[in-house]
Amino acid sequence: MSDGIRDGGSLLEGSLAWGIAAGGRQLFGRAGEIEALLGVLGGLKTAGGRAIALVGEPGIGKSALMFTAVAHARAAGVRVDAAQGQYAITPTFPGLRSLLDEPCDVREQVARGGAAVVAVDDLHHLAADQIPGLERVLQATATGPLLCLLAYRQRQLSPALAAVLSRAISAGLLEVWQLGPLSRAATRELLGERPDLEKLHCEGQGNPQYLKIMASDDQAIAAAGTAILGELAGLDNTALTVLHAAAVFDHSFHPELLAAALGLELTETMRALDLLTGLDLVRPANAGAKMILRHPAVGAVVYQQIEPSRRRDLHRRSAAALAKLAVPIARRAHHVARSLDPNEPEHLTTLIAASRDALHASPAVSAGYLEVILPLLREGGEHWHEARVLLAQTRLLTGDAAESRALLDTLRRPAAGQPPHRNHDLTALADASRVERQLGRYNEAGAVARAGLAALADRDCAAAAALHSELADCAYDLQDYESCRQHAETAAAIARRNHDRVNEAKSLAQVSLAHLFTGELAAADRTADSAVELVDAVCDATLLTNLEALYQVGMAEGILGRLAAAERHLTRGAALSRRTGQTYIQPALLMALANTQLRGGDLRRTLATLDEADRHTELDGNPAIQAVLATIRSEALLWRGGSAEWRGALASADRAAALADGQSTAWAVNVRCSHAELVLITGDPARAGRLLLDAAGGVDLPRITTWRQPRCYETLARAAIAEGDRTMAEHWAHLAETRVDELPSANRRGYARRTRMWAHRMRGDLEQARLSGLAAVVDFTVGGERIEVGRTLVAVAALALDTLRTEQVDGWLDQAAALAQQCGSARLADEVSHQRARLFTALAAPAAPAAPSATVASDAQGGADPAVLALLTGREREIARLASTGLTSGEIASTLFLSVRTVDSHLGRIYRKLGVSNRASLTRLLSEAPGAA
Repeated sequence: MSDGIRDGGSLLEGSLAWGIAAGGRQLFGRAGEIEALLGVLGGLKTAGGRAIALVGEPGIGKSALMFTAVAHARAAGVRVDAAQGQYAITPTFPGLRSLLDEPCDVREQVARGGAAVVAVDDLHHLAADQIPGLERVLQATATGPLLCLLAYRQRQLSPALAAVLSRAISAGLLEVWQLGPLSRAATRELLGERPDLEKLHCEGQGNPQYLKIMASDDQAIAAAGTAILGELAGLDNTALTVLHAAAVFDHSFHPELLAAALGLELTETMRALDLLTGLDLVRPANAGAKMILRHPAVGAVVYQQIEPSRRRDLHRRSAAALAKLAVPIARRAHHVARSLDPNEPEHLTTLIAASRDALHASPAVSAGYLEVILPLLREGGEHWHEARVLLAQTRLLTGDAAESRALLDTLRRPAAGQPPHRNHDLTALADASRVERQLGRYNEAGAVARAGLAALADRDCAAAAALHSELADCAYDLQDYESCRQHAETAAAIARRNHDRVNEAKSLAQVSLAHLFTGELAAADRTADSAVELVDAVCDATLLTNLEALYQVGMAEGILGRLAAAERHLTRGAALSRRTGQTYIQPALLMALANTQLRGGDLRRTLATLDEADRHTELDGNPAIQAVLATIRSEALLWRGGSAEWRGALASADRAAALADGQSTAWAVNVRCSHAELVLITGDPARAGRLLLDAAGGVDLPRITTWRQPRCYETLARAAIAEGDRTMAEHWAHLAETRVDELPSANRRGYARRTRMWAHRMRGDLEQARLSGLAAVVDFTVGGERIEVGRTLVAVAALALDTLRTEQVDGWLDQAAALAQQCGSARLADEVSHQRARLFTALAAPAAPAAPSATVASDAQGGADPAVLALLTGREREIARLASTGLTSGEIASTLFLSVRTVDSHLGRIYRKLGVSNRASLTRLLSEAPGAA
């Protein structure tokens, strides 16, 4: 290849996959940068030289990106000189070598050498005597086909080198490309699918090097952090010791504290820190005089390199220095746990206290302290019982219900010669009950809670409140709402007397739910308001003691139709759960949040929330949560539309039904009813009716709450209509109407009124059906259920077209189409298109009855009657006429004194109303309708 360059297009071929392999390396998430660099290479011969600086955090991928570009240049036959900054730039081709050695005719030398690439990695290490040569290379890029690629760390540039680069940037000779963090998708490509991916992405700041380190276990950290270990080469003994101590502290530190832990003079410590700061291993913290390691991943790599004996000694010294300063236990515990002396009783009490303090803020950390001390405790001796209770609680909070149950079972067995309950903490019985509920053992959960209450001497303590709250939950799961209310009211009263706002809020939310399901709507509203007032006044740190309060409040608000408020509280709960690692409640919070988002019509966020929830339920094993999540996913996929989604909706519904099969708990009944709805939509009405009545316990629906009944009545009425059973359709519609005044929220009334719409339609009273449908639209709108609003508008439009009434149909379909777009619902959009086609047919041939099965007219189906223009407003007809003459949007705007944006908006509505996709189709349609214009 004589001119040393190949066409840029061929360079790009095969290189823009998400992970780009070059010379054995794989570069993730840099497709845009690679494409741009290959474009520069491809244009060297024609567009001239360039100088590009790749800048970013250590480990962000500067060297890998440069290596990839160099590999492609060499493969294309371009001459390349590549070096690292700590070595001299010694070009291999004569023209460029003379250019660097001394000033010369730059244009002539570059032209003589032909196209070339000079690549310098780690430029911040460049020796002072090489800087003039670098400046001449940068200048040479302006005179010929020379690409200069530089990679450096901004923090480590010398003043002289920074000045040269600044001058080049100011002169337009050097472009700076700042490499940002990897996207979440690129992180997934790098690390693979894993449950902690989101956490790793955030903590690793999207930095490939840090991500690999943080995703590695202790044995693999050194291999992942080889580049960081290379940065330690050449450190003197003092600097290395100070760096080791900084890694042991594991967070920001005061230089004075570091010096005290090491037994060094402060001046000696500061000199070492100055050196480490210059190497960008240590940085000043955001505030005060503290310092911090560049990133926790650096600390992890350094920590693994410290000898075990030295590591233990540093932790011991650090704990002693912190204790001398009376630093809180939470900060000392980290060091005590790693230098524990069984002969020091103070160490055990420190870790027990730290575990107690960290229980809700970080249950995994709490468990770590307990695992250190439990092997050293004698069974039945001091601290043994409390440590095991705490460990059981950490297991519960982190989602390991089975191990928590095993621990609590051991504690509940009385020791020989002791009376029952004397040797265990009664407050742990509430946790034992909660564990049983999580495992789906509702009767056992209630029995444990009742046994705890029976053993309590003080019925007005926090333990009593917790046990009553557990009994309320058990009764709710078994649909005994009167017992649920009684226990929840008792729990709320005890919590109030004990000034426990969080548990009072949780109990009041339980009371609200019980009122809802026993038809006491005003009481439900009032109680929910009180619960919300309490929760909103409590800080996050206090809420952590019982995140179920946010779950219960969110559930009550959702059922009351307060979707925005419900989402706010559930989102807060999910965020606190993620932050602290209280994973036991996260699936339930995400389940309620996904259901709220689905009812609000946000399909994209619903499915994202479900994906997050699924990562937790794989380990959780709770069949109730799994089944409800599958049901929500089924409905979300159904409305998102498309063949793949349709198959996914069926699979999810079948999975949920299998989990609920044969069960009559509240969650199982709701899941089975939802499955019946999907069976109806798939075209098997007889089976749908049978399934729903079986789930509901018979024709009186005894297992269905008042809140759920209207939706069930609609399913049963539609099944009866499909079977031609007018009597049963009327029966279900009548029952739905009798529930309207009892319903807790507008959206529930919407289901009742839509049921009546179907019954009116069956007996031929289409006008009354239309009015009932419009009333349902109002109810669903008030309730914020956008998908239900859209599907009801489509149904009302269909009813109007059945009676050949077209005057309002276009507006209803426009509203439904807008809702379909907002929700991301292809299914709703298809239904709108179907009815719009019927409208088009009705207007084009008004004498012919409109057929419900009419299909959408396509651009290729031939001419149209002038009556199609009745679909358009006067302004739209004017714009359509001008557009059909070939005028551009700008020309139409000038003619009518409108903005171009307004013209384009009108054209979009014209296309939609007439069922065409572009101007050519519009022109053809109008030309085939004589006199239409």
